[in-house]
Amino acid sequence: MIACDNFLNDNLSKYKYASTVRDDVKSTLSAYKELRPKLEPFVFNDGSSRDLVCLEGTIPVIYQDATYNIPIAVFLYETHPHAAPMVYVRPTSTMQIKANDFVDKTGLVRLPYISEWKHPGSDLAGLLAVLQVVFGEKCPVFSKAVATPSVNHSSSYPSNTSMQRGGVNMYAQPPMGTMDGMPNSTYYMPQAPGVGWAMPQLPTTVGIPMPPPSAFNSPFSEQPLTSGGSGVGFVPSSTDGFNQNVVSQDHFRLSLRSAVLDKIRRVQREMLLQHQDELQSLRQTQADLRRGGEILQDMITRMDSERIRASEALESLKVRNNELTDLVTRLSAADKEPINVDEAVDTTAPLYRQLVSAFAEEQAIEDAIYFLGEALGKGAIEMEVFLKKVRELSRKQFLLRATVQQCRHKAGLPAC
Repeated sequence: MIACDNFLNDNLSKYKYASTVRDDVKSTLSAYKELRPKLEPFVFNDGSSRDLVCLEGTIPVIYQDATYNIPIAVFLYETHPHAAPMVYVRPTSTMQIKANDFVDKTGLVRLPYISEWKHPGSDLAGLLAVLQVVFGEKCPVFSKAVATPSVNHSSSYPSNTSMQRGGVNMYAQPPMGTMDGMPNSTYYMPQAPGVGWAMPQLPTTVGIPMPPPSAFNSPFSEQPLTSGGSGVGFVPSSTDGFNQNVVSQDHFRLSLRSAVLDKIRRVQREMLLQHQDELQSLRQTQADLRRGGEILQDMITRMDSERIRASEALESLKVRNNELTDLVTRLSAADKEPINVDEAVDTTAPLYRQLVSAFAEEQAIEDAIYFLGEALGKGAIEMEVFLKKVRELSRKQFLLRATVQQCRHKAGLPAC
């Protein structure tokens, strides 16, 4: 695990989500011990090449009641886990790819889980679990048939010996899945499809030779068995009875183990689908709750802003209300005192006060001249008196008008 951590620390610098990739890879390697991380150049369709992190090794797959280790390579894009990984089946020199609905001739794996990849609902451990189920239904590789020379009667079966019995070709498969206490093999592959019945190798007992295929009951007619077409007959060993008992016990143990593994596989598939749906539902609920939380947070923010504005408006209204209250108080007090007409209207500057006073006096003289004319017309005054008063008032009116013009000029007002 320390070597894995060092590798990830050294080679995830180009990955955008390095911490997420590290957690995903470490959890996957802890569940699948036969996988190893490596940095491998990957050539894209446009001819460009890029060094990508690759998980290479084998995953255990139950196929036809036996466990096989299927070799794969998982390439991680630099935007993992937001981009789906690429999965390839990598057969050894003794294997051959069997194309099906999920694996093409180049070994590229195409699955709905990959095409519908979406983080965080998809991860490497879930992908490998789906691969185990899919490869258990349709194995992506099979072993190549290799012809070997004839074998000695006293030796056990070679793994790929070609024999003829009743005109039917038979090929011995590679060893089946390892049992408890037995060493692991590198790869365990199923036999090529379409080839006749074949008996897998059984674990041998030290010092006791295993019987040849003729020691087992065969669905074919009882004819002399030849090895490699040489035509040489075979005489059964004297220990056939003992080995038959051993084979029967081994078959019973393998059958029991196959039944248990088949049941575990079905339960695993059901639990995977069930938990996948539950996780999807929980993630959808979590997303809805997060969206609802964001909406509520936005509403709370707007309410706080409106509360602040309302508080400021309330303070402004309180100040204005106090001003109006003071004004009402002053007006109420003024109603109880006599009003001085001259002080009722006042100006803000002496210049304006002089302007108002001169203008008012000039208008008063204008009214006086008017009423003098009315009195003359009615015979209330004589002509001489009228002319004398009009002359005096006109002289004074002229001076007042000159004063008004000067005041307006000083105040910056337009001339009248």
